[in-house]
Amino acid sequence: YYITNNLRMFKRTVLLVLVLIAVVQSIYEDQIGLYDWHQRYVGAVEHRIADSRAIVVITKKNILAALHPKTGAIMWRRKFNEEDTVTVDPVICGEEVVTYHSTNRYRHWDILTGMLTLDTPHHEEDGLLFYASLSYEKMIRVTRNNVYWGKNDNIGSSPIDISPSMKLAGFMRSGSKVEGFLFDPSTAQGVSIKYDANHDTVQVAEAAVPSTTQGIKLVTSEDSIAGLQGDSVFYKTIGEDSFLEVKLSDIGITWSVDLISAAGKSAYIVSGKQMSAVIAVMDGAMRAVKAISKDVIGQVVGSDHIALVSRADHTVSLVQLSNGFEAHSYSLGELAEGRGGVLSMTTLTASHPCSLMTTVRVPGLFLTWKDQSVTVVGSNETCGWIREESLSSVVSATLLDLPASSFIPVSLHRHTNPIKLWTERITMQLQDLQKFINLYFGTALIDVSPEMERDSFNLNKLIFAISTCGKVHVLHSGTARIIWSRYLDNIAPLSNGQYQVHMIRSASHYPLPALVAVLGTSLDSKKAVLTVLNPLDGSLQYRQEFESKLAQIQLTAVEDNEFAKVMLILTDDNEVHTYPPRLHKLVEHLPLYFTLVYPDQMELKGFFLKGTRVEETWSAHLRGDKILDVKSKATNDAVYSQGRVLGDRSVLHKYINPNVMAVAVESGTGDKVLVDVQLYDMISGTQLYHARHKQYSGPVHLLVVENWLLYHIWCSKLRRYEVVVVEFFLPSAPNTTEFSSLFPRTPSFSIQQAYIATSPLSAVAVTTTLKSITNRAVLFAESGGRIALVPKALLDPRRPTIPTAEDRQEQLVPYTPQLALAPMSYVTYNKTLQDITGMVTGVTGLESTSLLFAYGTDLYFARVTPAKTFDMLNEDFDYYLIGLVLMGLCFATIVTQALAENKALNKKWK
Repeated sequence: YYITNNLRMFKRTVLLVLVLIAVVQSIYEDQIGLYDWHQRYVGAVEHRIADSRAIVVITKKNILAALHPKTGAIMWRRKFNEEDTVTVDPVICGEEVVTYHSTNRYRHWDILTGMLTLDTPHHEEDGLLFYASLSYEKMIRVTRNNVYWGKNDNIGSSPIDISPSMKLAGFMRSGSKVEGFLFDPSTAQGVSIKYDANHDTVQVAEAAVPSTTQGIKLVTSEDSIAGLQGDSVFYKTIGEDSFLEVKLSDIGITWSVDLISAAGKSAYIVSGKQMSAVIAVMDGAMRAVKAISKDVIGQVVGSDHIALVSRADHTVSLVQLSNGFEAHSYSLGELAEGRGGVLSMTTLTASHPCSLMTTVRVPGLFLTWKDQSVTVVGSNETCGWIREESLSSVVSATLLDLPASSFIPVSLHRHTNPIKLWTERITMQLQDLQKFINLYFGTALIDVSPEMERDSFNLNKLIFAISTCGKVHVLHSGTARIIWSRYLDNIAPLSNGQYQVHMIRSASHYPLPALVAVLGTSLDSKKAVLTVLNPLDGSLQYRQEFESKLAQIQLTAVEDNEFAKVMLILTDDNEVHTYPPRLHKLVEHLPLYFTLVYPDQMELKGFFLKGTRVEETWSAHLRGDKILDVKSKATNDAVYSQGRVLGDRSVLHKYINPNVMAVAVESGTGDKVLVDVQLYDMISGTQLYHARHKQYSGPVHLLVVENWLLYHIWCSKLRRYEVVVVEFFLPSAPNTTEFSSLFPRTPSFSIQQAYIATSPLSAVAVTTTLKSITNRAVLFAESGGRIALVPKALLDPRRPTIPTAEDRQEQLVPYTPQLALAPMSYVTYNKTLQDITGMVTGVTGLESTSLLFAYGTDLYFARVTPAKTFDMLNEDFDYYLIGLVLMGLCFATIVTQALAENKALNKKWK
């Protein structure tokens, strides 16, 4: 018995090893970066501080990073959890960057390497009011009950009593002195905390704040603090005990202002509806420096200049604070086009290595733009570098084909007259011949780049990606170069956090432009917005804002006379719109069905659309508290085989329904939480599958492909992640190859199996090929930053516990609870991607190869081959040897033919 059992276990192990060996993928060292690329980003910048060694930024993605000031490259970055946000602006202290976090810890980071050099907890429950560091060791830390100062190994402390209503207005520094000012705007009470690092002394005193400052909002520059109240400005410099008041009319500002903002050392900008002005504290008194137009931001440079950037005309001016003289002025030019305007600015010191100098010492400017990009620019419109940080917030992406050629004539109109067809074809061929001659003889009228033409196997694509801010980028998948980018103003994602992107007309219909439709929401009115772009050059083809919100989009197979697919747009007032406009007659004969999800009402509703008439056909109430995920089949989900051949040579027929939609719903709390996974037919509303998982919770990632459903879920009872696979089959062969949800076939049955996953996931996708002949593989984007390629054979619900002879004939892998993945199953090999939020796959001209584009904080593109490159020759294939062999065979054929003829002739003479 023991020998038989051990032999059976040995056979299972050998079979599993053989199967794993068959699906292992690996690359050579010289192939790294040859068929894939990885781009790293940090996110939209919120806080920044510039230094001669690095530009330290904190982004909306809760990332602390350092950018190289000369090239913009990421020197290092650190990602924090959502519970561990940086609550105080970073401070550069000597060779370190100091940050304070919401978890009551302050940390020191090496500014060049990003290594954590000090991590000190703050145990007091009242939290930190402010923290400042003046040298490598000297620091001051203020809470509501205590103030700490001195060196790290010799900390002094003193108790204080700060009212809970007091908030930090800001802190000032000058040389070895730092002063924090706490202010209660409701009572106009203030407390000043001063620290002298040279003498290592701390002074806490109430500041004399005028009673007229009640309700005022204070802002701080480097060495002063000021506030605007009516037509007066109240200000205090570092070291002073009381505030001073100055009337705006006394310093030459006669127009009304309602906003004050800090602009660096002792300088402020007061803004009104008509114009603004620069004011500064000089020799202890507030003075007006220069009147400027509204929508201008500024930053002090050195000790006697301020750099001003106009958001209206994007000009940069360098103004002397002493006399208001404009020392230098230039325009940002083309750099500012299509970026939505400047949001903030930081100046880099004149001794900075990236400062771009002219005869006037103008420093580099670190600018953040509305489209989330950051730039460093200098004088004379010279750009140091640009980082398109909007690519770190991509929410929707698709892969588009490149045009086959710029000289392929295609009929513009579908004529039935053969004379017109022949005339049109000859005319277009003559036009293309003229363009061909002009191109190669130096008089080209168009710019044709080989990069923008389709390769032989259609491996290179255009990646159309749109970010949360409305910035559209088109990248070349082979080189990762940005072909073009365009900022769509006043647009936001839909209610599901994504944009709807549809290909209206491909690039195959030259010279007609390709068309891509983007559906979003207006930021102002919250109504649906349709934008149509040319994906090859980014030109705007059409834009329309509807009268209500978007409900559903349906891209039909009907084309107009210019090969543009008709898209139906349904708004929530049941109005039906089309693009191209006014083409209802082309689709009014098409019965279209669609399903809408209402998360607030926890309902699914099916509708029937014919022409402009909309009718509700079915509805289903989802029992639960919230919807975790909703997924339906992809429209391009090709199915190669409708059956599966078993080991006994019988056929298991797949239940292939293109109209299914999966929904995951969570309900309950605590130990009673459960998840319901349901599968619905979107046409008839029939529930095809329902599974209830008790003591399971989200997040849930759904995937619906062919005849199987896959979802990743968290088991709170066993504290582990699980992957559940369900396949649907028919008990007998169908009578027809065409499926209809209106005439149901024989009820299907399902086979399901669960596996223990190795890690949490952030996204799930499946490989797609041209004809779907290649075996599928599932792509798991792990939260740790890796992407695994898992063959569908390992996720087969029919994997037997004890394989029989028929199972081995079918090559079924023996079942093991753990979904173990080999290290070489990861397509990212040694790369770690930051915060993957989505993946898109595409087809190529090779059946063996699928394309993968993953986006999140980082971008990653790669070619994946689930069944290896069975339709391609290896890179080390010896072409010379096969050529010599063929030549030898040809020579041998000629020689043997002559010998055979001689032999036949001699035989006849005998």
